Amino acid sequence: MKKLALVFALSMLPFAANALVTVKPSVAAPAESKLGDLSSMRSVVADTLTLVNANNTRSAIKRITEFETAWDKNAKRLKKLDPKAWKKLDEASDVALSTVRYPSATAEEMKKDLSDLIAALDNPG
Repeated sequence: MKKLALVFALSMLPFAANALVTVKPSVAAPAESKLGDLSSMRSVVADTLTLVNANNTRSAIKRITEFETAWDKNAKRLKKLDPKAWKKLDEASDVALSTVRYPSATAEEMKKDLSDLIAALDNPG
């Protein structure tokens, strides 16, 4: 019986080894943009999404306001750099801000609009 158990355990080693290997999916780098580095703003939106996922809407509203402040502070400069990309981001920003702050918005709606904003920040052009 011990030999049978040993044979079985040894035969399972290749499968066990495969289970320990973590494969990271290939993620494309954000597209180069005339708007420059938007990673700090993206980070704030990602934090907001994390808060929504944790059902912490009150903190999500505070965090998205930090994004809005940064966006407004940089709006004129960004708009001059690339008006089309700026418009795309401004529209996605407006939608996400409205949704997160809307009292009757569902978590799914917030998640979708925040994810759309993250995608726009990753590829504004």
